[in-house]
Amino acid sequence: MIPIIKQVPPESVKGKILFAGTDGKFYNAAGKELKPCTNPASTYAHRGGSAYPRMTHFANRLCHHLIWETFIGPRTKGMEIDHINGNKMDWSLDNLREITPMENRRCAKILRAMRAAGLDPATYTREELLHIFDKYTVDQSPAYT
Repeated sequence: MIPIIKQVPPESVKGKILFAGTDGKFYNAAGKELKPCTNPASTYAHRGGSAYPRMTHFANRLCHHLIWETFIGPRTKGMEIDHINGNKMDWSLDNLREITPMENRRCAKILRAMRAAGLDPATYTREELLHIFDKYTVDQSPAYT
């Protein structure tokens, strides 16, 4: 699918010009692809020690937040932007959704259980993962097939 490219809302990047694609890529005004900062010292360290990449060139914002704000709009207060497949480097719009912090933690536990069972969540479609999230709780031992 050909990605849609839009300008990131200027208020999200301190008035600078930045473009984002539904494929999760970022571009400057000249059309050059920009790479986010993945240096652990400059990224947002999450409780588990993992880091969320940022666009440090433009207001030091989390990449997945910029994609969401560009194509969906401002985040709802108290909600989080979830990476459906658990891959923090996949900022494609199809891989993002807005959910509660409690639901985000629950889905992260399911993804960890899948990995512990030798399954790679990235090999599942969005629909398959959403079905798994809806069907199972962490306390169950489902057969992820």
